[in-house]
Amino acid sequence: MSHPTEVPIEDEAVIRDLYLPLRRFAGVVGSPALDPDDLVQEALVRVLRRGALHELDNPGAYLRQTVVNLASSTWRRRARERRALRRVAAAGGDVAPVSYPSDVADLLQLEPPARAVLFLHDIEGLDFATVARMVDMREGAARMLASRSRRRLRTLLESEASR
Repeated sequence: MSHPTEVPIEDEAVIRDLYLPLRRFAGVVGSPALDPDDLVQEALVRVLRRGALHELDNPGAYLRQTVVNLASSTWRRRARERRALRRVAAAGGDVAPVSYPSDVADLLQLEPPARAVLFLHDIEGLDFATVARMVDMREGAARMLASRSRRRLRTLLESEASR
């Protein structure tokens, strides 16, 4: 029996093959405050606790879904923090807003699953059937999420341009 911190040699090969694409994915899906390496490593730890990677049908999809789940949890927690800061500011407190210098700020207004679908389809060039499997949703739901997300981004960019 292996030590709990040891990774089977078969899993090392899977990790080596998937790490860089997962890191790019985590960089898009996570917020700028999250280090993509930390997000990928946390996903790996969580998945490896449940069993061997090489025994999964599609370890890449499973890990991507775990990254999305971790990023979503962080996104929800940060949203609660932002609401609390707005309440403090409204009550007369002194709170400096956080801003991100670039167009990434617009993308960050989307939830992590939406960023994941847009990244996998629009950047990585994967078809919606593959994207849907990777993020654990139906193909139609992935198409709808991408469409709604693009529409939301367009609205955000148009409102900024008109200011």
